[in-house]
Amino acid sequence: MYQAAPITCPSCSHRFVTPVLTIIDAGQDPEAKALLLSGRVNVAVCPQCGWAGMLSAPLVYHDPDKELLFTLSPDNMAADAGQQRLMGDLINRVISGLPAERRKGYLFRPRSFLRLQAMIEAILEADGITPEMIQEQRTRADLLGRLVRASSEEARQIMAQENDALVDYGFFQLLGVNLELAESEGQAEAAQGLRLLRDQLLQWTSHGKEIAIREGAIKELGPEVTREELLEKLVTAALAGEQVKIETMVAVARPAIDYQFFQRLTERIEAVERSQDQDAAGKLRNLRQTVLDLVAEIDAEVQQAMSEAAALVQQISESEDPESALRSHLADVDELFLQALAVNLQAAERAGDTRQAEKLRQIADTMVEIVEQSQPPEVQLINKLLNLQYPGETKPALEENRDLVTPALLELMSRLGEELTQSGRADTARRLEQVRHQAAAMLL
Repeated sequence: MYQAAPITCPSCSHRFVTPVLTIIDAGQDPEAKALLLSGRVNVAVCPQCGWAGMLSAPLVYHDPDKELLFTLSPDNMAADAGQQRLMGDLINRVISGLPAERRKGYLFRPRSFLRLQAMIEAILEADGITPEMIQEQRTRADLLGRLVRASSEEARQIMAQENDALVDYGFFQLLGVNLELAESEGQAEAAQGLRLLRDQLLQWTSHGKEIAIREGAIKELGPEVTREELLEKLVTAALAGEQVKIETMVAVARPAIDYQFFQRLTERIEAVERSQDQDAAGKLRNLRQTVLDLVAEIDAEVQQAMSEAAALVQQISESEDPESALRSHLADVDELFLQALAVNLQAAERAGDTRQAEKLRQIADTMVEIVEQSQPPEVQLINKLLNLQYPGETKPALEENRDLVTPALLELMSRLGEELTQSGRADTARRLEQVRHQAAAMLL
């Protein structure tokens, strides 16, 4: 929940109003939780001079799934009677917004914090992230900062190689998050520097080299590798002893590995055995066993994930408030969940269970609504335009959203059009291009 707060810039004394987040409900707004954990909540930016700083504002954090109710009262507000009343009002809003059956004891025993970092650590701990894991992440963040600030490429390389074990997959994830953040905030110079650092670490470090191999293997496979192409690539990798490449290709191209694949691989092994090349034959036999083991492992993981997705669908559909239950499990909603939802809906319809079918349809509708709400305004506008008649309905819609009609929107339309064409949806791509011309005309 946001409230408007008047601010006086400490740098230029300009007065402005900024939104302040006072209640974060992790079940209903996981994006707000992500902002909190990244330390980007309640940051004000002066429109006059560009000063930016974190506001000292009271905050209530609620996670109904984990039964957490935390309050943040910055040091200068903890003893203020007015702020205490405000905090009480915020807590009451959380409680009153819940159905009576969900008002449990933890809501009346909120845990108070004076420092934002302490609250964040408590939230992470409840998510299964231990203090040791937090310290590891801080160490990675510190190393990332030192690498970015390195005085020269040589100094950066020495630093990276001295900390080779620390530059692991978690480090590359942290680097990727920072890169995405810099790009989304228009920090072109910072983003370029982070991309360069990533490219260098892919060459200099052990984990980086492995990531480079995996990324190269995925690129080599292409979007639609055939069974025969996959077999040739795996045979080549096996003869060269490229185990990481084999594991990556099997994981990515699992659908192409079927009975015929193993039949042809066996024929290849027999042909090599007849040529008396025992070394190559041994490598190909090892390849066959490796692929068999990897396929069994992948299939077992998929089956487990599908079972968990089906159980989650059942749990949400049987809850007293399916919409709230869905929102509290958004982090667990993925493609397998959607598949399980579709399968259960079809089964309910075939069985004539109209009550269950209606519940599942409501869950599906809520999913669509959540996805649409989470999309940037430009994407929402494009989706709306694609469902309107051209040109009679699309033109007024563009006029109503003139503030969104920018060069960035045109670029987004172009990229989306290319993706639609590549995925075989040429008709939709052409319709989008027509609307794009309408939007471009408005910028002339």
